[in-house]
Amino acid sequence: MDETQVEIRMNARQKVLVILLDIVVLAELCVGMSMAVQTPDTFTPTFIKAFFSMLLPTLVIGFVANRLLRSPRGQAQS
Repeated sequence: MDETQVEIRMNARQKVLVILLDIVVLAELCVGMSMAVQTPDTFTPTFIKAFFSMLLPTLVIGFVANRLLRSPRGQAQS
């Protein structure tokens, strides 16, 4: 492995977390779009407020959960 490549190993719990977070983000996207469609005059600001107000906490929770679900160093399996 040369110096520019980084090996990322995730355990099964982390992989499940990533899949769940993907599903949650897609659901948040759908909710944001449905809220924005209800007010066509302010579509963009409504979408941005709705989507990002849900997305940012989801990303923070996902980051923290990913850290907590790490295997002890050297025991991760891909």
